[in-house]
This record gives sequence, structure tokens and C-alpha cells, in this order.
Amino acid sequence: MKRSLAVMSSTAVAALALTLPARALAYESDVHFGLTRWLALRAGFTEPQSEAIALADQRIDGGMIETLKLGLEFACAGRFAQVARQAQHDHYPSATAVPAPAVARAVLPGGDSARASLTALAVHLKGKEGLMLGKFGEALHPLQDSWAHQGVPSELRLGASLHCDPTLAFAHPAARGGPGSHSADASAGWPADTLAMAKSTYNELVRYPAIDGRERKPAEWDTLQPLLNGFVKATTKTQKRAWFVSHAMPDTRFLGGMSLPDGPDPGPLDWNGRKLLTLPGNASMQHDAPADARAFVDRLLARWLGAERVEAVVAEMAGAPSDGKPSSDTALPSTRELTARLKLWKIRDHGSAAELVHAPSPMTTAQLRAADRLTNDPRALFSPTDLSQVVYPLQPATPAPMPLLPYILRALPETAGVSRMIAIAKLRHAPYDTIGWIIERRENGWSLVDVVASVHP
Repeated sequence: MKRSLAVMSSTAVAALALTLPARALAYESDVHFGLTRWLALRAGFTEPQSEAIALADQRIDGGMIETLKLGLEFACAGRFAQVARQAQHDHYPSATAVPAPAVARAVLPGGDSARASLTALAVHLKGKEGLMLGKFGEALHPLQDSWAHQGVPSELRLGASLHCDPTLAFAHPAARGGPGSHSADASAGWPADTLAMAKSTYNELVRYPAIDGRERKPAEWDTLQPLLNGFVKATTKTQKRAWFVSHAMPDTRFLGGMSLPDGPDPGPLDWNGRKLLTLPGNASMQHDAPADARAFVDRLLARWLGAERVEAVVAEMAGAPSDGKPSSDTALPSTRELTARLKLWKIRDHGSAAELVHAPSPMTTAQLRAADRLTNDPRALFSPTDLSQVVYPLQPATPAPMPLLPYILRALPETAGVSRMIAIAKLRHAPYDTIGWIIERRENGWSLVDVVASVHP
């Protein structure tokens, strides 16, 4: 996997750093898989047992088809309370379930709601300890996320194009970076919370009953905590990899997709730990969506992902008039901004652009220049030949049977009598974000008018 920053001059990287908000850091696969596996081994679990726990923990973050719960669908393009409750349970555990105002559903780190799955699991473990390791890993996930997402969730605001239901949506608390940042899930940004989360996880691992009557011999926590300093402070995949390698975990492919920049030597990042089915094809077969809208989005994504210049794609498919606006709605982004955002989503090293892609619209001149610096070398961008290489397979929130989809197409409320839809997708190289392409029906067909995104879920 090539690294975009490797093809930039040191001057350009330094200039870029001045234009970006605080770096996106994450409780992502470094915590849910890597750290969980490392702690399980120290708690006395065998290699296969530790792997089973960590895999199940990580797969809650979209590693299985049933865990791909997308906020842009359940709280913004649609209103699906049952789906939102499952996502809340997994990532924002609270005593008050959605739908409810955000202020009523604060997340307490390590609280009863965060431990609810562990408590429920405990009564079913006797005699099934080995069989339940996957369920145990799943139950660790909301406990860990409760430390990252503690406090009152923010309102999810995505600009003029898309309005989300404040009683269903949740986003990172304002005190921890807000909805447009990954920094709520930080290790380096929140060292005390990261260590508290690690200790809480370890305590649960130690507490897990013996498997097949074989008692484990866990290490003392006080001997482990000092070893975690390098993990906590790491701000790139390269630094995370160095920590894991130095602590007897040489295979760090699981770091792929994290919202950290690669750094100079992130190692291989092609992890196969997710349990996802294969898309049946590149074209959408969503039978409850208009055929002409599906055809437009299919063509848009094929051209965007290919080797064609993004400027040419936007010029034709955004249908921008001479004033540079893709619509009479002046709240929508300019052609230049649309181009910049689409280019940023093609960067291989997503962590180098993770904050910039969530910049509020309209982007500032400095942000647009930063985007140009990040994307001006074609080697920084990917050009896959198959859509399935780029997106996760999705199933929409609907009771009717539906084939696996490359994106979910939903109708939006009309604006001044104009029909709009959103195509929602999850990109493999940026699994901790959800992207939406908003299209508008014109006299001559559909046009792209905006690109929005939310931080996971």
C-alpha cells in the first residue's frame, strides 16, 4: 500500500500541518483487536483464545454484515429507531435508549450500561466458557467505547444538504473533538482514559472463568501498565506497529484502515480479519430505488474510482453552471470544493486527510489549498478496477429481502420542489467513516450536488 505523504516534500507536509485541526487518533483496530489480543495473552489466554476474543471485539466495528449500522441511514436519510438502538448499544452505551434527546443519554465510562452485555453474558457462561469467547469479545466493545465516547453525544450536523434526527443520531461529544473529528477515540490525546480503558478491559479478561477447568495465570496489572506508554503515545501507524512488534506481535496488518496517518513504515496493511460477503457486482440492485438514480450513481462511482481526472467527472456529473455552483442553492459547495472532497476520499493514506474530509462546508481557502497539496500527485490516490475493492457490502434497514449493495440509496425531502437522494457507502480504506453522495434531479437528469460524511458509525 503506497503512502501519499511519501511523495510530498517536507515543506508541503509542514505547511499542511498548519491548516488542519488536531490530529485524528483512534480507539479503532489498534485497541479493539491489537490491544485486546495483547491483554488477553497477558491474562493467560492461549493464542487461539486471544485471537477469538479480539476478532469478535473488532468485528463490531463493521467487521460483519450485521454490524454495519450507518448513521447516515438510520438517523439522517431515514428514521430507524431499532437500528439506532443497536448502534447505541455497541458504541454509545447509555441508560436511556434512543429515541431521546442527546442530553438524556450521556455515556458513563465503565458504567452499568457499558457493562450490560458482560453482565448478561455472565449468567450463560458455566460449561460454555470456550464456546462463548466470541460473545465475550463482542461484550468488551461497548465497555471500551464508553471510555472514548463518555459524556453527552453531539448533535450530528452535516450542512444544508442533510438533516439528522437529534433523538436518534449520536456523534462524538463536543468536549472530545465533536462530530467531525476522530479524536474522541484517541490514545495519545486522552492517555489517562486510554489506560483506564485498558485496565477495565484487563480486569474483565482476568475475571473470565476458567476454560475446561484450566486455571490461567494472569500477569499483575502493575507490571503491564508501564509497558503501555509507547502504545498510548503513538500517533501514526508506524509508531503503533513499532510498539506491537516490540511486544511480540509482529503481524500488524490489522492496523489497516485506521484513521491515523501511515508514517514512514506502517508495514503491510491488508488485513483479512473481517467476515464480509462478496458483492455480486459493481452495479446496485436495490429494487426499491429509482433505476435512473441507481444508474447515475453507478456511473458516478465508476468514473470517480477510475483513472479519469476528478475535475472532469465533477464538471460533467455535477452539471455546474458558469458561476461555479452545482445548484441554485447557495448553501451547497462549489465545484472546486466538490472536486477537493472527492479527491480527498481517494487518498490511500486516509489518516493523512481524516480531519480535512470532515471540514465544515464551505471549506476555507487554506483548507482547499491543503487538499490540493495532499492530492496533487496521482501516486497518492488509488485507482481500483472493481468497486468491490473499495466499498463494503451493505444491506439496507428494510424488512423486505434485498441483495448485497455497494451503496444504499435513499430519498431526501424535496428542496424547493426539487427531488434529491443520497447514496450512502462505507469505504474499505476508511472504515471509521460513512460517506454520502447527494444527487438532485434536473431537467436533463440527475446531478451530483454535495458530498457529506460522518465519523463512525
